[in-house]
Amino acid sequence: MTTLSSVNPYVRVGHYYQFPVERNQAEMGRIGYCYAFHFVAGGKGTVSTMGKTYPVKKGDLIYFPPEVGHSFYANPDHPLATYNLYCDLWNYQLRSSQHLVWKESDFDRDLLTHIVPCSELAMLPVVTPIQHDASLGQLFIHAVTQSMKSDHYSELIVSNLLKAFFLALVQIASTPHFIDYRIIPIIERMDKEANASRGYDEWMSQCGLRKTQFHELFKQATGISPKAYWTKAIMRQVEAALWESNRSITAIAEDFGYSSVHHFTKQFTQFHGVSPTEFRRRKT
Repeated sequence: MTTLSSVNPYVRVGHYYQFPVERNQAEMGRIGYCYAFHFVAGGKGTVSTMGKTYPVKKGDLIYFPPEVGHSFYANPDHPLATYNLYCDLWNYQLRSSQHLVWKESDFDRDLLTHIVPCSELAMLPVVTPIQHDASLGQLFIHAVTQSMKSDHYSELIVSNLLKAFFLALVQIASTPHFIDYRIIPIIERMDKEANASRGYDEWMSQCGLRKTQFHELFKQATGISPKAYWTKAIMRQVEAALWESNRSITAIAEDFGYSSVHHFTKQFTQFHGVSPTEFRRRKT
């Protein structure tokens, strides 16, 4: 059986699309000729396929295999906006811009993409939340915008961007975590504001969750406890500071809110297995 490591994507159509609410009925009963991926850039709504309906929101990736009927429904108050890619995956040379029809009677099998059995694609859900992996969403958007160019290397660039995207997506989908919408802003603030002088308790209270519920949902989203994630977020920023600046260890410890360089060195060594001084030396 083929794996995604062998894909050679060709994009039939790539574009950004805002779903007009008045066209909700027109977006029902779609049937695709090729593999379709939609990254929700804004708004919310639902998608339906194979008898099931899924809520979608900003940061979700939607996937429909070829020849599978599906429908979109945009929330009237918060219409969907998506980046879309309709593509062939296995070096298919049809090179058609025809990507879907709205009635089964109009479906032309001569335009159907080459379908290869692939267990990784078969396991990919209809909706994959990728809100917490901003780089993956940006990679997809980059592939879409690049696909709309006609430069000499555009097709090759898009093909390689998509291959990287698919492999990373399978990595995420193979270890899925449910991300509660109340947890996402906490994670984003941790990444942005990591500092040892602050705690995350104030943010926990802002999300309106009980302590045990917060810890449970946070671990579901990240795979680790809030305390462990907080430490990891601080250490990521400390690593960059040690590597990219010539400031003293003491000054860096103060920058990140440590009350003493001894406490900083102890926590850093426990996390990395080497002291800050040794870590910096290994990076040079």
